[in-house]
Amino acid sequence: MSNTSSIKQIAGLVIAAILVVGGLFLPGTGDLTHEGILGLAILLATVALWICESIPMGVAGLLALVVAPIVGIAEINTVFSGFGTTTVIFAIAVFGLTAIVMKSNLAIRLTAAMTKWSGANSNKLVLAFMCVSWLLSTVMNDSAVLVLVIGLSMIVLNNAGHEIGKSRLAKAFYIGIALCAFIGGGATPAGSSINVLVIGMLEQTMGQTISFVDWMVACLPVCLLMVPITWFAVIKILKPEPIEQKDLEELQKRARELGPLAPEEKKTLFFLIGMPVLWIAGSWIPALNVTTVTVLGLAAMFLPGVKLLTFEEFQREVPWTIVIMIGAVLCLGGIVNATGGVAYLANMFLSTGVTELGGFFSLLLIMLAVYAFHTLVPIGPAFITLLVPPLMAFCVSVGMSPAVPGMMLAILLSGNFLLPFNPGMALAYRDNCWTASELFKTGIVPAIIFVVLLSAWTPFAAGLMGIAM
Repeated sequence: MSNTSSIKQIAGLVIAAILVVGGLFLPGTGDLTHEGILGLAILLATVALWICESIPMGVAGLLALVVAPIVGIAEINTVFSGFGTTTVIFAIAVFGLTAIVMKSNLAIRLTAAMTKWSGANSNKLVLAFMCVSWLLSTVMNDSAVLVLVIGLSMIVLNNAGHEIGKSRLAKAFYIGIALCAFIGGGATPAGSSINVLVIGMLEQTMGQTISFVDWMVACLPVCLLMVPITWFAVIKILKPEPIEQKDLEELQKRARELGPLAPEEKKTLFFLIGMPVLWIAGSWIPALNVTTVTVLGLAAMFLPGVKLLTFEEFQREVPWTIVIMIGAVLCLGGIVNATGGVAYLANMFLSTGVTELGGFFSLLLIMLAVYAFHTLVPIGPAFITLLVPPLMAFCVSVGMSPAVPGMMLAILLSGNFLLPFNPGMALAYRDNCWTASELFKTGIVPAIIFVVLLSAWTPFAAGLMGIAM
């Protein structure tokens, strides 16, 4: 370990200790209780440990959860409740789909088709995988798409002998695929569960709804435009190295030699198509929520007559470190929300007078601030619950559709371009492929452009279509 890394890690520990000890001695105020101050202090301390890489990210998250009951702001029996959420269960079960696709020759066929279009141009190859990720995520769960398409990209990397962690092409694949999965999830109501939540809140609060087509008109153009913008940032910042044509030719030759689909491939294709269809149906049939479908699908992969997977193969595919981190992040977000930290920061921001700047600038500043805070506190549904009702009222007061802030928040809070704290991005933070600083440098400009474009286009499109007016 270098001296610089050691100093950075020690600095993270010192900063974290100062934040927690400081929170212990700060009294509560009229708007934020002492428990709320401690909750925010623990959150910021954990962020310091993550940024400075003082200890592994999953362990840092678990440490924060242990500190919370020690300082008296949560019960030890409830502080780990985030690990029992459907998000964590889904994060485990979804790797079954990836395992059977990667195990079958379908992965070779799909990857060969993409490499045939791109040729040996590594920039076009990155774009091909990003486009596939975007397209699938418009109707599939973003995390499932992310895991699946990254798995497909690994076939190219392994075949070309690229070492994960050193290959710039691998970094471009992992980050580009993840960002496009989040972008595509906002293009249609079926792309994300948060989209469905927003539609339900509009119906409950305003008695109006957003149709599938209306959502696409208001959101799809910006989400589509963000693909080339994000791709340009990925290839300019990460600079993927060239790939040898002979490596691609070998892969394409293997695909040609496979012949007709084998029975195992047909079964795998059934799951690959059937599960997304059920995920889409879950937008209208509550019983078919994404976690239920994924777990049932996982179980079916082991059934007699199917036998696409063994438990040992499934265990090897699941990145348990990331699963632990996702659970810890959800638990930590729940603590900050329960102790009033999120509500305090939301009310403080909305009371600054930002809503008096006019429709576009008010929305722009609010969305930039929410995006920045969500980078550190990835609890999208909590932000939706707290911010959508007052922002709906604000939009109505200025003659704007109340659907606008909900759609914008749903898209922006489904993922994050800046740090790997969001559960979705955490799935791409595997194999030591890239660092947090590489993600930040790649994502900062696209993130700002994304917020600006949504703030300009969504109100215009909503007015043009008369959405929920």
